[in-house]
Amino acid sequence: MYMVEDLVQVMRELSRRGVDAVIIGGTAVELASKSQKLTGDLDLFPLNMSPLLEEDFYRALAEELGWGFGYTDLGTPRLMARVSSGDLAVEFYENIHDFYVPPAMLNSAGTKRIGGLEIKVIQPEDYVVLKARAGGEEDLEKLKELSRLASKGKLKLNLRLVKRGIEYFPEEERPVIERRLRDCSFNI
Repeated sequence: MYMVEDLVQVMRELSRRGVDAVIIGGTAVELASKSQKLTGDLDLFPLNMSPLLEEDFYRALAEELGWGFGYTDLGTPRLMARVSSGDLAVEFYENIHDFYVPPAMLNSAGTKRIGGLEIKVIQPEDYVVLKARAGGEEDLEKLKELSRLASKGKLKLNLRLVKRGIEYFPEEERPVIERRLRDCSFNI
């Protein structure tokens, strides 16, 4: 677990070094629900610094800041940022192999002003679609949890935006995404 202040600290350090990135992971949902305590890691999609092509940049960044350096399961950089709550895994992704975030999702990412810093974050509805597309066991469990939170009014999701997010994917993938969402109790 880490705090919103830790997120701001990491994003500020990245911004100071020229990294323009969008939060694409579960942190997007937690920020939308105004949580001050965040869980998991921080998943980022850099818009201007390729994690694959500019790996040396990320390695040097980690060294400069005294952060750890490693790799995600996809082979992209993973930094271990030292923050007040402990170590925070900051994972950098780009469209590679079967990992894909449509440019339209990145372009429609909102900007949240947190701690005096403008931070780009995908819409929670787009996160739901990305999880459904991934379709792993953990992804589906997360979707079921989000559906429960939405049904209890603890998370607001606009199903129209979920449907729009599905449209960003090729036509042949859409039925699978929709079925997975229905299986997780989303009324699509």
